Amino acid sequence: MKLKIAKIISILSVVPIIALALLTTLFKQHSYIFNNSFKWYIVAIIFLFIMPISAYGLKYIIPKYKDKGRDGERKLAFIMGVMGYIIGTIVCILFNAPKSLTTIFLSYLLSGVVLTFVNKVVKLKASGHACGVSGPMTLFIYFVGRKGWYALIMLPIVFWSRIKMGRHTIKELFAGTFVGIISTSIVIFTYI
Repeated sequence: MKLKIAKIISILSVVPIIALALLTTLFKQHSYIFNNSFKWYIVAIIFLFIMPISAYGLKYIIPKYKDKGRDGERKLAFIMGVMGYIIGTIVCILFNAPKSLTTIFLSYLLSGVVLTFVNKVVKLKASGHACGVSGPMTLFIYFVGRKGWYALIMLPIVFWSRIKMGRHTIKELFAGTFVGIISTSIVIFTYI
């Protein structure tokens, strides 16, 4: 039973679903981030949710990933995510998106770049789940203020899930968490 709960938590805490929750909550409670424009909310949903989550369906269509199992799925999800962050950031810059929305895109983009560096160059399997929760939670706290700290309760739940499933060590989870927090903080303090 605990393993089933851990799997459900793992599915619900993939980066695109956390992005959808972040964007929807911010749009409902602080629509100024999107210049009170539904258009910018949709742009964010397309590049931070739809494009990255499409990897889970595309793995059955793209021959290169079709027979690669979970490793192929993870790789394609990472590629589609980073592509969404790059294209979304370019759209924000070219079409003069609200600065706060561009900040969100730049945070996702920098987190993806740093996570790639840590995983490929440093050879530490930093958790994408932990990064994909801690970065958005940092953004949430920045935009919402002190009352946003409650959202951090998600981190220990994700940690438990990933450890229970045998996907990560505590070191890898903390590495992913620090990548998300530090990358997002760098963007917030240098761009805004």
